[in-house]
Amino acid sequence: MRLISNLVLVVLVAISEFDRSFSINYDNAGIVRREINQRRVRHGVPKLALNNELSKVCHSYAGKLSKETNITYSDPTNKDYTESICKFEVKRGALSMCVKNWYNGRKFDILDPRAKDFTAMIWKSSVSMGYGDANINARQGVFVIRYSPPGNVKGLYTDNVPPKKRRKKKKRKKHRHKQKRGCANRQYNRCAILLSILILVSTNWPN
Repeated sequence: MRLISNLVLVVLVAISEFDRSFSINYDNAGIVRREINQRRVRHGVPKLALNNELSKVCHSYAGKLSKETNITYSDPTNKDYTESICKFEVKRGALSMCVKNWYNGRKFDILDPRAKDFTAMIWKSSVSMGYGDANINARQGVFVIRYSPPGNVKGLYTDNVPPKKRRKKKKRKKHRHKQKRGCANRQYNRCAILLSILILVSTNWPN
């Protein structure tokens, strides 16, 4: 009986560890997705939805990267997704900073390799993204993003990476100073009356 109890306990622990290793951090996924979509809106392209199936493989690959010395892309030759990876410090705002750094790639030509994370983020025909992360140690982590359908397709950059939309300038309303104009008009009328009186008096004044 004790043996069976111990086996059940072992199985339950194994299941909990399995679930933990394959659980997606939806809080972090939400932060990164929000940051990416805010920038997509700036370029007039649709927002991305979070794909759970894609997120599972992202999470799995992030776990693999967390145990390796070098951060490498899974398969640059694949045709199913576009991948971006960021190694970050475990602190407030670190995830947002990764997206900000990717977006800085807009400073380069869209065909420049240094712009690849930016163009992948903005790619118009991509409709969903996967997210997964893992802790490397107590101070560092790594997260993986995959976009689908894939971006950075040769020959399609112009159609899928539109420039940032210009902000519409607000028209300033010209305030008419009716009161001031009214005062000026009244003052002019008074001066005209006084001048008329002076002319009338001077003409009729006895020599």
